[in-house]
Amino acid sequence: MRPLALEHVTGVGQVILQIVEELRPVGVEFVGLAHGPVPAGRLPEGIPVVHEAGPGGRIRWESAVLPRLLRRLDPMPDLHHATWNHGVARNAPVPSVLTVHDVIPWMHPELVPWPRPAWLHRSLYRGAVRAGVRRAARVTADSEATLRDLAARVPLAGTKAEVVSLALPRWFRPEPTRAEEARARWNEGRPYWLYLGGFDPRKGIPDLLEAAAMARSGDGGAPIPELLLAGSPGPLAREYEARAKAAGVRARFPGYVADGDLPLLFAGASLFLYPSRYEGFGIPLLLAMASGVPVIGSDAGSIPEVLGDAGVTYPAGDVRALAGRLREAARDPAALQGASERGLRRVRAFSPERFGERMLRVYERAASRPGESA
Repeated sequence: MRPLALEHVTGVGQVILQIVEELRPVGVEFVGLAHGPVPAGRLPEGIPVVHEAGPGGRIRWESAVLPRLLRRLDPMPDLHHATWNHGVARNAPVPSVLTVHDVIPWMHPELVPWPRPAWLHRSLYRGAVRAGVRRAARVTADSEATLRDLAARVPLAGTKAEVVSLALPRWFRPEPTRAEEARARWNEGRPYWLYLGGFDPRKGIPDLLEAAAMARSGDGGAPIPELLLAGSPGPLAREYEARAKAAGVRARFPGYVADGDLPLLFAGASLFLYPSRYEGFGIPLLLAMASGVPVIGSDAGSIPEVLGDAGVTYPAGDVRALAGRLREAARDPAALQGASERGLRRVRAFSPERFGERMLRVYERAASRPGESA
């Protein structure tokens, strides 16, 4: 449960919480293992977390500390779930499930802010993923795109991996009647187009800002509404805010938005933008669809798979194509109404019940089929 011990809960943390929420009611008990304490209130009551810090980064912790924590548990669990792309302990005393959310660092190393020396960390990452697949009894991937890309790089994954699509979180309850309140809170009463996510290079924020500037300066176009780019603040967010100002793009960066505020945030959005250069799934797409907000997203990775016909796509990294999509959306917002309605229907396929049922079957298979220990 290492992702839940971080400062903010991101996508991987949300997945862990969904697993717990769906499987506890059917009798699965959990014990968390992490590098530090999980803040109070993030986990349901009654789930203990055993934590121990260790030297070095995450991969070193997984190899040096995690096996020791597993062996310390009493009673010994039936299964260990490595939930974050790698982390299946060597010589684990119980079978393991590995969940791979994406292989972005393998496919697009240029989009990853590697620690130095970068070549060493790339090598460690690839070795950890290979070892995880080899040692795990079962492997899950968030999407067909992730499974395809993983199997292309670790062929063994094709024999023990399956897709368990992520789900719309149960806590997300759309607030369609509160649009005016949302705009008053987030943008002084004015309409906005929304982005929600990280600001690391693969998220394509420079593409979005450049495209917005291009669309704004185009002939015959309607004004582009203000952009609201929500996500944890940091150096890149500040850099992008400066870029937007320099380019004359009206953009706000409200910082991290807590889960409880996300329904209201989406209620005020007239369009959701997802310009990522690669995604392994994309939970914000589900939030947008559930809120009836149309989507413009790139065609990278899993985005077309998740989005279906509930929005429009453009070739990832093609700034001119994105600018054209933005210009069209500003000129004729009603043209996207059909996408909103299709999104409301499509998001039903990503139900938490289905997610829980599929993950439970994976657990049952894994518990009866140990992987390799080395």
